[in-house]
Amino acid sequence: MSVVPLTPTSEEERKEMKKSTASSSSSYFLCGGNVERLVRERCRSEKHLPMKDALHLFDKLTAAKHPKPDVSTYNILFTSVTRKKNPTTTSSSNFFPTIFSLLNKLNRSGTTPDTITYAIFIDFCGRFNNVHLAFAVFACMLRRGWSPTIIILNSLLRGLCVKKSYTAAAQLLDKMPQLGFVPNVVSYNIVIKGHCESGNTDLAIDVLRKMDAEPDVFTYSTVINARCRQGNMSSASELFEEMVSMGIQPNVVTYNSIIRGHLVLGRWKEASGIFKEMVDRGLTPDVVTFSTLMDYLCKQGKTIEAHKLLNLMVERGEKPDQIMYTVLLHGYCLEGRFGKVDELLSSMSLEGLRHDVRSYNALIDGYSKSQKVDEAMDVFKKMRQEGVQPDTFTYNILLDGLCKIGRVEEAEDLFRQLVTQGLSPDIITYTTLINGLCKIGKVEEAEDLFRQTQGLSPDIITYTTLINGLCKIGKVEEAEDLFRQTQGLSPNIITYTTLIDGLCKIGKVEEAKDLFRQMVTQGLSPDIIVYTTLIDGLCKIGNVVEAENLFRQMVTQGLSPDIITYTTLIDGLCKIGKVLEAGVLFRQMVTQGLSLLKVEDAENLSLREASTTASIVDLLS
Repeated sequence: MSVVPLTPTSEEERKEMKKSTASSSSSYFLCGGNVERLVRERCRSEKHLPMKDALHLFDKLTAAKHPKPDVSTYNILFTSVTRKKNPTTTSSSNFFPTIFSLLNKLNRSGTTPDTITYAIFIDFCGRFNNVHLAFAVFACMLRRGWSPTIIILNSLLRGLCVKKSYTAAAQLLDKMPQLGFVPNVVSYNIVIKGHCESGNTDLAIDVLRKMDAEPDVFTYSTVINARCRQGNMSSASELFEEMVSMGIQPNVVTYNSIIRGHLVLGRWKEASGIFKEMVDRGLTPDVVTFSTLMDYLCKQGKTIEAHKLLNLMVERGEKPDQIMYTVLLHGYCLEGRFGKVDELLSSMSLEGLRHDVRSYNALIDGYSKSQKVDEAMDVFKKMRQEGVQPDTFTYNILLDGLCKIGRVEEAEDLFRQLVTQGLSPDIITYTTLINGLCKIGKVEEAEDLFRQTQGLSPDIITYTTLINGLCKIGKVEEAEDLFRQTQGLSPNIITYTTLIDGLCKIGKVEEAKDLFRQMVTQGLSPDIIVYTTLIDGLCKIGNVVEAENLFRQMVTQGLSPDIITYTTLIDGLCKIGKVLEAGVLFRQMVTQGLSLLKVEDAENLSLREASTTASIVDLLS
C-alpha cells in the first residue's frame, strides 16, 4: 500500500495546495454559522475589539450566506467595538463616522437592525458626549417602527448628563410616564448623580424623596458623597441614618465618602470612628480608604504614621498601588525626609512598580516646595530619560518653583519646551509665568502672555496677578481697564485690595474709596489688609481724620488692628502734629499686646514705620 506524502514535493503541488486552501477558506467564511462563531469568540476573548479587526469581521458577516448571520451577532460586534473608553484617544479622527458607516452598511445588507442595535448606538453616542446624535438615532428608530425600552431612555438620560444638560435630563425623567414607562432606580440614579455633579444637591434630594422606585445603596451613596463634598456632614449623617433605617446596607464607597468628608474638615477623630464602624460591620477597607487616610496624615506632616497604614495594609494581604506610594513620596518630600524618599523608591522597584507621571510629579512638587528646584529639575530630566512623558501639571510645578526663586528666564525656556512637546498650557501655566515676569518687572512681556490666554478664559487669579504687576510699575490706569474686564468673574478681596493700593500710591484716594464701597456692596467683607491700605492712602494725602474714622469702623467690624495698621495711623497723626493722639494710639497698641521693642526686627514694617514708633517711644519715656 502506497503512502500519500503529507507535504507537497514540487512547486506545482505547493501552488495547487495553496489554491485549494484558499478555496476552502473562502468556502468556510461563506458559511454564516462559521463566521458567527468566529465573531462571538473574538468578542468574548477581547474586551474591546480594534476598529481594523471589527471592520474585517463585519465584512465577513455581510458576505456570509447559508445561513445568513443573525442581527444578534452584529449586535455583539457593535457592542465590542463601541466599548472603547475614549474615542478621542484613537489615532483616527473618524471614529464616529466609521462606527455609523457600519450601521448604514447593515441596513443595505438586508439585515434589519433591532431595538438592541439602536440601544447600543444610542448608548455609545450618549457616553461620548454626542447626545444630539443619540437623539437622532432614537428618532430614526421610532420612524422605523421600533418602540423604545427603559434601557434606551436611561441611555438618553445618561447622555444628557454627560453633556451637562441636567435640566433637560430632569424633564425627560418627568415625561417618561407619558411615554408609557415608569422610571426605574437606574433612571433616578442617573438624574440624582447629575444634580449632584452640578452642585444642586438639594434638587437631587428632592428627586430622592419623589422616587417611585426603591432607592438603593448607589442612590444614597451619591447624595451622601455630595453633602460630604459640600462640607455638610450633619446632612450627610442624617442621610446615612435614613439609609440604614430603610434596610439599605452602606458599602465601602459610602464609608469612604464620609471618611473623606470628615478629613477635609480636619476631623481625624470622627474619621477614625467611621473607619472603625466600617470594619465592625464586616466591610474590608479598600485602596481608596487607605489612600484617603494616608493623604490626610501626610498633609498634616505625619507621613511616618501614613507609612504605618501602608504597612498594615500589606500585613492584611493587600497590595498597595502606585497612588498610595505616590502619596507617601509627596509627604516625605514636603517634610524634607529625602532619605525616606530614597527608601520608598527602592521599595517600589522591589514591588515591580514602575514610576508613572503621577509619582514623578509628586517628587518634583515635593522638591520644588522644599526650595530644592535643582533637584526637582534632575528628577524631571530622569523622568524623560525613563520614557515617561511629562504632562502640563509637571511643567506647572517647575515653572512655579523657578519663578519663586527668580529664575524666570529658565521658566520661559521651560514654557517654550512645553509648547514644543505638543502639550497645551493651561490657565495655571500662564498665570504662573505672568506672575514671575511681573515680579522681575517684565510687565510688558506679562501683558503679551496674558493676551495669549484669551482662548482659555483667564480666571480672576490671572487678572489679579497682572493688575498687581501693572500697579507696581505705576500703570494704574491700565490696571483699572483690566479690572473692568473682571466684572463677570466676581473680583475677590485680593483683586480689590491690589487696585486700591495702586490707586492710593498715585494719590487717587477718592477713586480708592469708591472701589472700597463697591467691594462692600458686592458682599465682600474688608479685611485688615484693605483697611490698612486705605488708611495709609488717606494719611499720605493728609486726610488723617477720615483715616481715624476708618480705623474705628474697622474695630467696630470686629477686626483687630495689627502693628502695621497702628504704626501707619500713628505716623499720619505725627505728621500733622497730633502727637498726643498718636501717644494715645501707641498706648492702645501696647495694651493690645503688640510688642514695640522688636519693631526694627519686624519684616513687614518699613523704616519709616519703625522710626515713627521709635519716636513715640522716646516721647512717652
